[in-house]
Amino acid sequence: VIGEAPGADEDREGKPFVGASGALLDKILSCIGLSRDSEDAENAVYISNVLNWRPPGNRPPTPAEIAVCEPFIRRHLELIGPKVIVCLGGSSAKTLMDEDRGITRLRGTWKEIPLGAASVAQVTAMFHPEYLLKTPEQKRLAWADLRAVAHKLS
Repeated sequence: VIGEAPGADEDREGKPFVGASGALLDKILSCIGLSRDSEDAENAVYISNVLNWRPPGNRPPTPAEIAVCEPFIRRHLELIGPKVIVCLGGSSAKTLMDEDRGITRLRGTWKEIPLGAASVAQVTAMFHPEYLLKTPEQKRLAWADLRAVAHKLS
């Protein structure tokens, strides 16, 4: 699971997706039997962000900031070798899926991306949990996306 950048809560705790959006993400993942704390590799989830620092004023990352950090997140993914990657929010989806379309058009679609020379991953986009907290009527679409992720994992 890859987000765009740490927020204030993440800055304080030094972990990705904490606070209210992290709690919602944990609930979302648990609906399909996944957990960031699982010791079973089949149910474990790696969670990170495209950007390694919080942009000033919690603004979206700039293209220059993403360009600096993108090789690092791609290397993380190459080392981990996931079969499925879920991008949360527009910035991470556009970056990893190499797309210009916004999150509303990217969510629910799948794209195969190379992870180094040896493997590929199926990548999809979902709404960011913070967006779902502010716009709960979109949880219906997020549930459909989550079911698609569960299907792809099985």
